[in-house]
Amino acid sequence: MQSKFFSTVARRLTLSYSLLFGVLSLGAFLLVYVHIAYNLNQQTDDRLRATIRELIKTRAEGGRKGLQEEFFIESTATGKERIFFRLLDSGGKPIITSDLTAWKSGSHFPISFPESGDQITRLRLSGHEYPTRIITARLEDGFFLQAGVADDKDEVLESYRETFSTTFLLILILGGIGAHLIARRAMGGVREVTAAAGRIAAGDLDQPISSGNRGEEIEALAAMFNTMQQRISGLINELKGVINNVAHDLRMPITRMRGVAEITLTRDGDLTSYRDMAVTVIEESDRLVGQINTILELAEIDAGLKVMTMEQVDLARIVNMAVELYQPAAEDREISLTVQIRKKPLFITGNINSLQRLLANLLDNAIKFTPADGKIIISLAPENQHAVLSVVDNGPGIPQIDRERIFDRFYRGDASRSISGNGLGLALVSSITEKHNGSVTVKSDGKNGSCFIVQLPL
Repeated sequence: MQSKFFSTVARRLTLSYSLLFGVLSLGAFLLVYVHIAYNLNQQTDDRLRATIRELIKTRAEGGRKGLQEEFFIESTATGKERIFFRLLDSGGKPIITSDLTAWKSGSHFPISFPESGDQITRLRLSGHEYPTRIITARLEDGFFLQAGVADDKDEVLESYRETFSTTFLLILILGGIGAHLIARRAMGGVREVTAAAGRIAAGDLDQPISSGNRGEEIEALAAMFNTMQQRISGLINELKGVINNVAHDLRMPITRMRGVAEITLTRDGDLTSYRDMAVTVIEESDRLVGQINTILELAEIDAGLKVMTMEQVDLARIVNMAVELYQPAAEDREISLTVQIRKKPLFITGNINSLQRLLANLLDNAIKFTPADGKIIISLAPENQHAVLSVVDNGPGIPQIDRERIFDRFYRGDASRSISGNGLGLALVSSITEKHNGSVTVKSDGKNGSCFIVQLPL
């Protein structure tokens, strides 16, 4: 039950603040208590010493008779039950005393006599409510002058303790209430974040946390939560688009394979028909496998699961090899493929397989969208501590609306929907470039071709 009651942070803060108030108040009480007790003792001692000095002066001026009268006057004025005086000889025998009726044990005070000066002791005598503070002073002639007073400071301290007890209780109650209000206000922002998290769990991603004057830490938490909420909303919308695109791209080859198989089976097909059907199924299966492998490769790269062994590679050699590989495909479409690369090697730190995949996607994309009798120019040169690779074609170009999303997965512009593809090639180019600490951009006026620029650190 107790652990459940203090399960919330607000209640724990309330308990902590209350304990802090209590400890600080108790510490302040002890400091004041010790200070008051010390001052009261000091005042009593100073008063006793002042009285002794007056009595010494009276004895010097009036002798024993004058001292006896002073004893009577002082004890009567203060109260015979509260103060006493004695003049003792060098052996400690009383010579002159005030009225000791109220001090029945006065003749048996267990007091040691000082060798010089004075000495103050505190005794608790039977029959007296308060302790007695006694000063004994050695006179020049060897006699002793003694005065005792009831030490009633305990009454003052007792009153102080009672007052403090009441005040301490009020401090705990009021401090606990104040601490609870402060804790609830401090945790208000956290409750808002919790409520927002609940809305997200319920599927509502359109209600961000409003800003307010809740403290820098809470406002920072709310801002980060709003950023996370927007990111989650964007990812979910992107995921919906990806799912739709994947479903569409997977459905088309499967439908085509089923249609070919159905047509072949429903008519009296010969061996050639079945062979054509098998070829179509294999081609579509290869396309599906390639698309799935690309999806998996992108996921592994983004998640950091794909290990890329980085080493020093000659990017110029990789580009020349890729151009040689795609030269026949370009010639089949009567496209001019030109390379502008200096003869010297251009070394970068990278993964050769990933870089080959990057170049293959860029060249394949350029060849697809370049018309017959068109031209593609591939150039590579060092610039500002980077290797700058550009692939320029004179195709139809890329509209502004498509340039903003061309590196998104499964995104295909209107002009590319009639051309085979799955919208993953440029996304893979972007991911590989990022893993090599580089950047990829596209330039196009939407009419006269396009230029893809990849920058990789030397």
